[in-house]
Amino acid sequence: MIKNNKASLSKGIEIIKNELLTIPNKSGIYQMIGENSEYLYIGKAKNLNNRIKFYTQPKRLNSRLSYMVSNTVKLEIIVTSSEIEALLLESNLIKKFEPIFNILLKDDKSFSSILFNLSHSFPQLSAHRGQRNIKGDYFGPFVSKNTVQKTIETLQKIFLLRTCNDNIFKSRTRPCLQFQIKRCSAPCVNLISKESYRDSLNEAKKFLQGNSKSIKQNLIKKMYDASNKQNFEAAAIFRNRIKALTDVNASQNINVPNVNDVDFLVLRKIENKVVIQMTIVRSGCNYGSKSYFPSPGKNGTDVLEEEIMQAFICQFYDKNIPPENILVNLNPKDKSLIEELLHKKHKIKVKIQLPQRGKKLEIIKSTLKNAEENLNRKIYERSSNKNNLKNLQQTFNFKNSIQKLEVYDNSHNQGKSPVGAMIAFNEDGFLKSLYRRYNISTEHKNSSKQISDEFINNNDYLMMKEVIKRRFAGKNSSGFPDLIIIDGGKGHLNIVLNVLKDLQISSIEVLAISKGIKRDAGRENFYTKNSDSFRFNKDDPTLFFLQKLRDEVHRYAIAGHRIKSKKNIFKNPLDEINGIGANRKKSLLEEFGSAKAVGTASISDLLKVEGINKSIAQKIFNFFN
Repeated sequence: MIKNNKASLSKGIEIIKNELLTIPNKSGIYQMIGENSEYLYIGKAKNLNNRIKFYTQPKRLNSRLSYMVSNTVKLEIIVTSSEIEALLLESNLIKKFEPIFNILLKDDKSFSSILFNLSHSFPQLSAHRGQRNIKGDYFGPFVSKNTVQKTIETLQKIFLLRTCNDNIFKSRTRPCLQFQIKRCSAPCVNLISKESYRDSLNEAKKFLQGNSKSIKQNLIKKMYDASNKQNFEAAAIFRNRIKALTDVNASQNINVPNVNDVDFLVLRKIENKVVIQMTIVRSGCNYGSKSYFPSPGKNGTDVLEEEIMQAFICQFYDKNIPPENILVNLNPKDKSLIEELLHKKHKIKVKIQLPQRGKKLEIIKSTLKNAEENLNRKIYERSSNKNNLKNLQQTFNFKNSIQKLEVYDNSHNQGKSPVGAMIAFNEDGFLKSLYRRYNISTEHKNSSKQISDEFINNNDYLMMKEVIKRRFAGKNSSGFPDLIIIDGGKGHLNIVLNVLKDLQISSIEVLAISKGIKRDAGRENFYTKNSDSFRFNKDDPTLFFLQKLRDEVHRYAIAGHRIKSKKNIFKNPLDEINGIGANRKKSLLEEFGSAKAVGTASISDLLKVEGINKSIAQKIFNFFN
């Protein structure tokens, strides 16, 4: 519970003063910790003693810092050899512990790039995310995953590059359909030389480097040549490639003079609401724009804009590779220190600059307008989400306000490839970083056939029971939702209530959504522990809100089920047996020919196989029988 009064502030200051007696005048990080070992704040300092002494002067503390000190029960430090090491450690620990008074970048996923994998004789284009440890040429990052996929498909179509993976490439004996429709040059069966294929690959690279004009002119010439020879089919193919090239080029074109690679970062803050608008430009091409809404922390109205910019740059470029130039509308705190940090981490000499004139300043101003529009839209959405959560609490007479909720659903096909799914929601909207899928196994240790049959017949209940147990058993209550919503009826509700009771969790409300007559939207029945059934009017906004939540978890669950089903198509039953690795699996298949034949083998037959001892043979026999 957050405290803020004179007594608790004095107590917090006293705790910090006692710690100061042993804190050195060295660089490092300090961690303010509250009750139940909750991390309140993590900061870095060039001189730990001087920095921490600041928190013992109540007249210099704003309301946010007063809150923080009032709730501090312990102070810990880590000494580092330099201030830059302190900054790096601070960034890592903030990401790990997510202290409530720190500025947090909640969406820290790395962007995708386009990879030309040069380890193959006929390189393939692919989307790549994460560390660039594969030998090849990388282009990006792209903000949108869809843009990456569309660009790859366009390049494959224009330059006739292969689309198949390495396994399919090796096994082909004749060209595939892509060759027949003039979208691949069939390197798999050597219908193009390595040199010619590399030339096509280099043309694709030129396009991504912004040199599309000569490529387009070459295609136009080929189109007219084919047309003059009355080869209209070939002319139409070149026309379509030109159109595809133009479409992708139009979405990426931006003219930034004298700048090769640059990220534009613009920050706008209204009270405690913040947006950082980012536009990525590489080789003069616009690779996309994205809005970030970092949390300025508890009581974040007092947080300075330069501190937010500093936190964003440190956290964002922890996973993403920075360009040589980062252009901003305001300089971050400790600008030169951040530049040094990025250089140390990524081996790139980065300059953070404030444009004063020209095209760069125009782009900053334009990006700022977009940032303001997006922030106003976000503020409206937050207000709407708050009202929806409040109406939900009032409609069902829940005891406490709903700050955060989680929605659960199961997806399977007659018990096959079962997946449980959970989504989370609060006033910020859908919290996609908290989404989780739970792979449910129909095989349980020491289970009998009767239990297996029970699973198939009542899988929805047992799946829900397992998912809720896995979500809440042994977890810290600080991350718990105020409300659980489940897609199911009264039976599902009772399952969840019983699991929570067994786990001694009484703070979470539960709401079940049951499909209505003929599964019509608007005729759903709702159940809580205190009511048998409830139905909304068809035009009730709270009903629309609940349907939106249910549809989202349903979408997420089905997507997980499809992924699992696809994997299971290529799954070998031998992979599920504990103790069967690649070598034993290979020996078994060489001896018996298939997993099905292994399943019919006796223990004595299995013992004849190299690497199979009595214990393993018994496991294999028990698995299939």
